Amino acid sequence: MAWTEPRSRPDPDPEPEPEPEPEPESKLTPYNLRTQTSATTLPSTIPPVQPPVVLPLLVLLLTAFADLCAAGPPQPARPPLLSGQPFIIFWGIPDSSCPGRPDVRSLGMEREGRVAVFYEDTLGNYPYFVDKDTPVNGGVPQYTRLDNHLQKTQQDLEAALPAPRYLGLGVLRWSEWAPQWSRNREKKTMYLEASRNLLKAFFPNWTPEEVERWSQVDFEAAAQSVMTETLREVKRLRPKALWGVSPYPSCYSGDPAQTTLANYTGQCPPAEMTLNDELLWLWKRSSALYPLLTLEKLQTDLVSTIGESAAMGTAGVVIWERSETKTERECQDLAEFVRKVLGPYSINVTTATRLCSASLCQGKGRCVRQNPESSAYLHLPLPVDVVEKVTEKAEAAKATDQPDADTKPAEPAEPAEPDPAETWKKDFQCQWYKTADGDVADQQSPKDGASVGGTTEENAGDVAGTTTASTVASATKGASVPELRGSSSPGTAGLLELPTDGGTHPLSAPHLTVLLLLVAGSRCLEP
Repeated sequence: MAWTEPRSRPDPDPEPEPEPEPEPESKLTPYNLRTQTSATTLPSTIPPVQPPVVLPLLVLLLTAFADLCAAGPPQPARPPLLSGQPFIIFWGIPDSSCPGRPDVRSLGMEREGRVAVFYEDTLGNYPYFVDKDTPVNGGVPQYTRLDNHLQKTQQDLEAALPAPRYLGLGVLRWSEWAPQWSRNREKKTMYLEASRNLLKAFFPNWTPEEVERWSQVDFEAAAQSVMTETLREVKRLRPKALWGVSPYPSCYSGDPAQTTLANYTGQCPPAEMTLNDELLWLWKRSSALYPLLTLEKLQTDLVSTIGESAAMGTAGVVIWERSETKTERECQDLAEFVRKVLGPYSINVTTATRLCSASLCQGKGRCVRQNPESSAYLHLPLPVDVVEKVTEKAEAAKATDQPDADTKPAEPAEPAEPDPAETWKKDFQCQWYKTADGDVADQQSPKDGASVGGTTEENAGDVAGTTTASTVASATKGASVPELRGSSSPGTAGLLELPTDGGTHPLSAPHLTVLLLLVAGSRCLEP
């Protein structure tokens, strides 16, 4: 199994309510994190969704990071986790939660077994409070005995992921407390108070200033030790997985004024960027980063989340469900949302990113925006005929090992839809893959797992219950690429209208979480 069930209690790290809308060890350089989401203008033909539903968005950033915030050629990236798929959509919802749902593999998504999410009570002896009077494992990291914790971590990990060469995502969803003193706000202040009381018991004559100063030092040192040693252990036991701790880096200020749509700038507050810079010790131990966002999820918001991530050079997304159990109606709503909204958009975006990679990069890199502030998207405006057009040009370019020629085809007798490859050439550039020896990718496409350990193996797909087949390729054969009515060119804000049943309201997303997967850095990371 690759899924660990959390206990049923409220998320200790809730995101701001949508009253207003509002990433193997490597040497990294400090950077600032900016979270950028395009403001998508909704077509007037789309009626409002009743009622809107919150969809947490968990962004996954995979090291090593490049300076992608500024315009210009991006630095080489790690190859994708699965070969030939520059943008992957992983399905992280357990089959048991909703039996009978659509087969996600036919909708351009990888099945559940690629994602392992561990909570505070499912891996090791993580310390936390159920409430201020009920500590678990001591409550604060200062009480943690690392030898016992790591022994329990090994037992839990081997039970959850029995395959030693598990090739997938490993998320430590540890959000009860933050490893930085000043980020323990609101309900998390109980960890600060417990740390103060601990020192007061040992040093009753200390002044409040001394208690405050050394409580912070003591807490942060213990928190860092718990996190780094846990990451070291899970990477030792399952070295081909991509490990990181969620929800870091963070962009949430806690100030309602920062999260209202009117005040939203698309960037992290400066104070949060500074705090992210101080977590270099965590980035060095992580092979992936998992920051968390919350958006009010409507049908067209897929553009400003999944579509935005693909255009910024991310390596994919993971759809993840928080809720353990569902009613029959909730399962029906989820199935309908996947079949009519998420699935068609998934096929479109994954196909577009694959074709853009083949057309612009000969399959040896992924397409990223030339200007990160633009509103160009990797969308296919028309179904199969456009796919065939782009595929023909991509195959021709690959055969000659040269990018597409700039020569334009003869003028058609009648106005025709623009070739997406021509639009991509103007708005996107290649972020080339790096090979195991550090060179830019050669003629060979990377094999599964090359992005994890730097080496490839014949049986890299040796993961219990998973598949390494090209989902996008099979999906496009089994289902037509959905039409995205609107434009993906700059200046249109990527208007999107997905087909819906006539006369019905567009579907809203159930309570899902999306992990946005970025190999080789984020458009929003800068040294």
